Amino acid sequence: MKKKHRIIAVLVLFFLVVIIVVGSATYKHLENIPPDKEIKSAIEALASVKKSQADKFAAKKYLEAEKVFEQAMDEWKIQNERFFLKRDYTKVRSLANQTIELCMESINDGSSEKTSLNSQVKKQLAILKKKINQFEKYYKNLPLEKSVFQQFSKARLKCDEAETSYKHGQVHEAVELADEAEILITKASAKGKEKLEAFYDDYPDWEKNVILARELSSGGKIVVLVNKLESSCNILKSGKIIETFNAEFGKNWLGGKVRMGDKATPEGVYKVYKKKSGKETKYYKSLLINYPNEDDKSRFTALLKTGRIPKNSRIGNLIEIHGDGGKGVHWTDGCIAVTNDDMDKIYSLCSISTPVIIIGSEKPLKEYLK
Repeated sequence: MKKKHRIIAVLVLFFLVVIIVVGSATYKHLENIPPDKEIKSAIEALASVKKSQADKFAAKKYLEAEKVFEQAMDEWKIQNERFFLKRDYTKVRSLANQTIELCMESINDGSSEKTSLNSQVKKQLAILKKKINQFEKYYKNLPLEKSVFQQFSKARLKCDEAETSYKHGQVHEAVELADEAEILITKASAKGKEKLEAFYDDYPDWEKNVILARELSSGGKIVVLVNKLESSCNILKSGKIIETFNAEFGKNWLGGKVRMGDKATPEGVYKVYKKKSGKETKYYKSLLINYPNEDDKSRFTALLKTGRIPKNSRIGNLIEIHGDGGKGVHWTDGCIAVTNDDMDKIYSLCSISTPVIIIGSEKPLKEYLK
């Protein structure tokens, strides 16, 4: 009987142990279920960062979140390889929640950075467009090197692309394009300014010749005053401009004429030497001026002696104010071209010996660049 009771006691104890072990395992399993929910939330948080573009505006924080998430996934893999009763997802959950927190910080930081960068790009584009407009106004019509105009064209294109990227919310791309445009337009403008400043070395002479033109026109006399930078041919009478006509010059009009074939329009004090019409000229009427004058000859001789121009150079002649202009570009070999209607008026106002004064500009450089 005693033996039977011992057997029953052992069985009861055994079942109690089994119940306790199974219960503990079940509890542990239920308590430590896989962290699917946390991992899913972390993945959604990372996606939210990219959707808000915070991965670009707060990249450091986002990369930190990605790194922590990778650690969570590595830890999850390690735990899944263990016997199910020994798995512990506590660290996985902690890393997943840390990922979510970092993502939220990234979104907040990114929002602030985006606002700041948007404002910066908006200002940068405004300044850039102003520089492009200034180049168009002051330098586009100058006879600059082809490479300078290529830089200008690329700068304008990059600026347009930057503005498009900005409007589509691609701010970082807009910044890169705007920076490239800034470099290009700065280089092009520097070349333009350098050329213009060299051109203005003769401003003291132009200033004196403007005064001379007004003096010569006193008493109702007619004087032709040609302003190269303004592309104008003005008629003065009694010290005042009574007519202004658009004019076109030699292709290489910036600066005085040096020799034959340089396609430059001369600067200085001249006079009408001959009036031509009909078969006398290949253009629709013309006024031949006395280029080269004595100043031109002296300058040419000095340049020839110092070797600054080729030994076989010739000084040239046949500089005229003539018709067949109105092309909208500087195209002559050095002459001053106007439309036929304007030539009729100029031709009727001028006579033999009418003064023709050609200057670079009446305005000082600072005033021109305002």
